[in-house]
Amino acid sequence: MQRTPMAHGLKSSLILSLILAIGLSLKVSLMSLIVIINAFIDIYAFNYLRLKINKMKAKDITLIAMLLIPYVLFVKLNIYLALPIILLITYVGSSLKRKHVISNISGSSFLSSMSLVWLSMISNIVVYQFIIIFSWIMFTLTLALIVEYKLPFRNIVKIKAIGYTLPLILMAVILTYLISRNYYLLGLYLFPLIALFSLGNKINNIKEIKKIGKIGMYSSVLFVLLSILMYRLLII
Repeated sequence: MQRTPMAHGLKSSLILSLILAIGLSLKVSLMSLIVIINAFIDIYAFNYLRLKINKMKAKDITLIAMLLIPYVLFVKLNIYLALPIILLITYVGSSLKRKHVISNISGSSFLSSMSLVWLSMISNIVVYQFIIIFSWIMFTLTLALIVEYKLPFRNIVKIKAIGYTLPLILMAVILTYLISRNYYLLGLYLFPLIALFSLGNKINNIKEIKKIGKIGMYSSVLFVLLSILMYRLLII
């Protein structure tokens, strides 16, 4: 695999998704170690493949086939895996059509949904675990949309950015309550709501995006740690 500059957002998102999956699994096992090793291989493979969507070669297809092997062998199939599959299809489809905003948002959401895939390799997913990871995906989606809105060359106005995202968050809140009947889990949606209503104005200098990225990373770390702590408290 040729050396490709690392997309640090991709790297940090996948690492946090891995930490969330391991934290929610509540156990250390040989499979946990396999998942960790496999995840770090995926980080570099995904970083390479993200630039190859529109120009796949035989070696790239071979690489994808090799990457799928541990998932075929170890993933425990469940209905929850429909979510990362849908996000992956959306990402690939929008990338092929060069719809950059949709591909960036769906791609970021897919990376966070890898928590579901990795967790399903370690254990059977229970409802609380799915809800926490679902809220993680919604938070990541919100952050990705905020970044797209902030970019000066994107034709996205503030009212549309809020209008696209707020209904999704509210539907997620309703779904979470209907499934879990747990008010504490609803608190996780404060993260995307606070981020959305702290939208601010577009940036004037593209270099300012690094500052936004750092804020997003710190808030994501806090979200993951609080999610793991909340799950452990809920099951005691």
